[in-house]
Amino acid sequence: MKTVTATELKTKTGETLDAAQREPVAIEKNGRAIAVIVPQADYDRLMRIENDYWLARVEAAEKSGYVGTEATASFFKEMLKGNAEA
Repeated sequence: MKTVTATELKTKTGETLDAAQREPVAIEKNGRAIAVIVPQADYDRLMRIENDYWLARVEAAEKSGYVGTEATASFFKEMLKGNAEA
């Protein structure tokens, strides 16, 4: 992965963006990595992977008996209401 400093990014924005279309480019400021510019296709793929991951977590929760946020919130409101009356 190519690495450029924040100053280089400022002075060579076009070149850096061209490079980022082919591979990720790390940006450093004061010797520390602060960001990575990735090709749009890579970003889109990562977002699909993340969305698929969370969808799988939701499906697994539902299969294990989780009933959803509204039902859970109602349950706890009733439980708290009952505790307040006791």
